Amino acid sequence: MKKMLLAVCLAAIAMFVITACGGNDATPAGGAATPAPATPAPTPAPVETPPPVAEDWQLNDGNPATITFEWWGGDARHAAINDAIAIFTDRYPHITVNPIYGAFGGYLDRLTMDLAAGTEADVLQSNFAWVHALGDGYNVFANHNTLPYLDLTEWSDDLRAFTTTRDGELSGVPHGITGRVVIYNTEMFPNGFPATWDELIEVGAEIAANNTAVDGGNNRYAFFPVGYQSWDIILMTMILNEYGVNLQGGGQILPSVDQVEAAFEVMGRAIEAGALPTFVQQEAPLDTTNPVWMQGRAGGLFEWVGNIFLAAGNFGDNDPGARQVEGVGVALLPTMTAGTTANSMQRPSLVHAVTQGAVNRGVDHIAAYFLNFLYTDPDALLAIGDQFGVPLARSAAATADAEGQVWGLMADGLDLLVANTGDMCHLFEDPNLRPARAAAIEAFRTGGATAREAAERWVAEQQSYLNAMN
Repeated sequence: MKKMLLAVCLAAIAMFVITACGGNDATPAGGAATPAPATPAPTPAPVETPPPVAEDWQLNDGNPATITFEWWGGDARHAAINDAIAIFTDRYPHITVNPIYGAFGGYLDRLTMDLAAGTEADVLQSNFAWVHALGDGYNVFANHNTLPYLDLTEWSDDLRAFTTTRDGELSGVPHGITGRVVIYNTEMFPNGFPATWDELIEVGAEIAANNTAVDGGNNRYAFFPVGYQSWDIILMTMILNEYGVNLQGGGQILPSVDQVEAAFEVMGRAIEAGALPTFVQQEAPLDTTNPVWMQGRAGGLFEWVGNIFLAAGNFGDNDPGARQVEGVGVALLPTMTAGTTANSMQRPSLVHAVTQGAVNRGVDHIAAYFLNFLYTDPDALLAIGDQFGVPLARSAAATADAEGQVWGLMADGLDLLVANTGDMCHLFEDPNLRPARAAAIEAFRTGGATAREAAERWVAEQQSYLNAMN
């Protein structure tokens, strides 16, 4: 990738689509139960040629029109996307694009209310999970297979399979692929991050030898995940690596209570040894600005590949604005058993969609052309850079490669993703399933449940939701 990994990424994506939400091909360790049949990924509609260009409204003297574009992100993303919008409106001054943007928090709540009221933006950024969770897996956005001026040849069949819903409609277009990796402190781990949890626990006990029960600003940890999402993905990745099963398939939660209990027990040993923080030791804020990480008191952080420069930039004397990444490296999560394949729980980084609201307002053709512009126009692509992560659409990927937008630690992180067969079930981030897992993890970490009780809750509450959904 130093080096654009387009071809390799597409191969990894094909593996993701084939495995769907079932097990991987590795021989499961620890006597895994035979998983239920995986829910097959929908087959995307075939695409042969780009759509025709419509000169009537594209010309600068076209009829005035207004569309809205909504996304979440940080200041750098906001500035980049506004620059791309300015390029579009300079090119087509009769079209106004009203931006709506802010932080991730609260975005889904606003989206669901807007969808219910029919007031959603004409083009918006969506999480991969929402594409399948909203409408119980049926498409709630426009059917992109039928939109004019959107060149679907930019996205491979495998990429479009990600956003093809159970009704066979294309609910949006995925931007790229992502997964969480360990971003580690090379001073604390000069020979690389531990490959197994036993190794991490052993060295973590030494690192945490002088820790206090409540972190007063001096505690040190071998691994310091921040935020409930980190703990959630860590536990599921441990299960995937050890037993070769993913979250669900055929309407059944695939991991057994015994398997989930085993992962909780390993996590508990790591907390008891001081390799991981206890519930009360985990300082806020729960992101890459956490002082334990920034001050070099953590051996590793668990973050999305797309946030590598932000996470690494917040470490020590680095500068996130300059993408300075000294003193850090990347690794995959340790495995529970030596010799077991490490995986990364990959998924599409995000999705862009034209909405049904745009169709109802009669501006879907303009919204589709604008979306196509963001992925294909050279000037817009240069303005956006990697603010949405590394793109895999054909034109966007070629521009990223030519401009060297994928380099250094981010390239190393993506190399790790495509070198393994990990996948993330499309229901993993479902807004009903995820809180059930988070509650079980929190109960365990706070001492309110044993490993067995937490595992039983983890399985039962998710299965109850799946039963109701099916």
